[in-house]
Amino acid sequence: MRTTIDIPEREHELFVSLAHSQRTSLSKLVVELALRGLKAPSGVRDEPPSYQIDPLTGFRVFHSGRPITAEDIKDMEDEELDRYGPFT
Repeated sequence: MRTTIDIPEREHELFVSLAHSQRTSLSKLVVELALRGLKAPSGVRDEPPSYQIDPLTGFRVFHSGRPITAEDIKDMEDEELDRYGPFT
């Protein structure tokens, strides 16, 4: 079924980027996120989510669902350069 929804620009960019990284369409991503939201337990967590800390770097570790490669990072950098131009 075809429909139209208004998505704020910031979130639209986030969704497009996420869809690209997952190699799926924006429509499929929005449906997946909506279904996840419907299945999520209601209420607010009493405690913030816990994160693993890498002992070598001290940075938080997160899981993206698939490994992030150097090529992925280069592609994102190229997209930002195309969108915003070079940093000065």
